[in-house]
Amino acid sequence: MKKVVVAGLVALMVTGCSTRIADLTVVSTKNFNLNSGNLEIGSRVKGASTAPVVIFPLGQPNLKEAVDNAIEKDSCAVGLSDAVIYYNQYVFIFGSISISVKGNLILDKSLPGCGGYSATNQQPQRNYAQPAGNSSNKQQQIEALQQQNLPYAEYQRRYNEIMGE
Repeated sequence: MKKVVVAGLVALMVTGCSTRIADLTVVSTKNFNLNSGNLEIGSRVKGASTAPVVIFPLGQPNLKEAVDNAIEKDSCAVGLSDAVIYYNQYVFIFGSISISVKGNLILDKSLPGCGGYSATNQQPQRNYAQPAGNSSNKQQQIEALQQQNLPYAEYQRRYNEIMGE
């Protein structure tokens, strides 16, 4: 009888409950342009936020912290796609409660060091500024500038150089 009671107590202590809270198409704690052509889907990752329990919870798990922990698995990540959020409880006098997030990393290749244009195809800086009186030459330079596939900020900088601003 004593063995049955001990086995029952052990079973109670190792069991828990996991509840699926949400399925989200995209989740992020960072600002990024969802329409950017530089986004790619990466590997599936998991992040969690946990609080210990000793009779009573000694803290509160945090969804933002769980999402941040998942996103920080890759320095180029800005969010998660196809994310699933779970609330987990493993408590019997002692234990833990947690919020976990699983999802595919959304990688922004335009970030420095992430393999995008800004990281791999740096072109030498050219000085397009010319004397202000040569409008035909300016027009040719602007047309050449428009043919290049440049990020907006770089395009604006070079345009201002050409125009002498």
